Amino acid sequence: MSDFFDTIDAFGSAEEAYERYLTSTYDLIITDIELPNQNGLSLVEKIKKKNPSQIVIVISAYKEVDYFLKSIDLGIYCFLTKPFDSQLLINTMIKVTNQLHRQYTKNDSTTVVILDKGISFDLKTKCLHVKGILQELTTKEELLLSLLVKNANSFVRNEQLCQEIWQSDEVNNSTLRALVKRVRDKLGYEECIVNLKNRGYKLTAHGV
Repeated sequence: MSDFFDTIDAFGSAEEAYERYLTSTYDLIITDIELPNQNGLSLVEKIKKKNPSQIVIVISAYKEVDYFLKSIDLGIYCFLTKPFDSQLLINTMIKVTNQLHRQYTKNDSTTVVILDKGISFDLKTKCLHVKGILQELTTKEELLLSLLVKNANSFVRNEQLCQEIWQSDEVNNSTLRALVKRVRDKLGYEECIVNLKNRGYKLTAHGV
């Protein structure tokens, strides 16, 4: 793995891994299904709730269809059944790193996102311009808008928003709604942020 990534963290349990994940950022997660105290797919499910775009590879000795289907349902990148040829893992790593490179290249080249006519947000500087006027944003408003812009035209679950903004799952829904309303008012265009029960919030970006 060190041939593909500069830093690699290894953990002895799902609990330890998830605790670190809450305070760190990873390009790739690789987990076995058979873990101490907790099924590896339970770990993947929690990670995906926090970050639906996280790339995850699941490795397992199990061949049961249920495990495979559950992994696919969670949106994993790849499911590898042991024993597997080392070349298969190498080829998978090459594909993953190529995808990551494309993502980073795209993000580096376009930091300003056009949300609607005359409305833009810079993901790097966290500056929101509406009709040529720079809007003043609080820290939490910046965090919310950044998350929604990065996932523009897709729903972001309430749990992920609360974790990223407040670092907690125990946030009252009214607190989140109030924050969303403030950002919605500053954006000002029709249906800029929509909410759907059990799906979360979605920012509608016509320029994406």
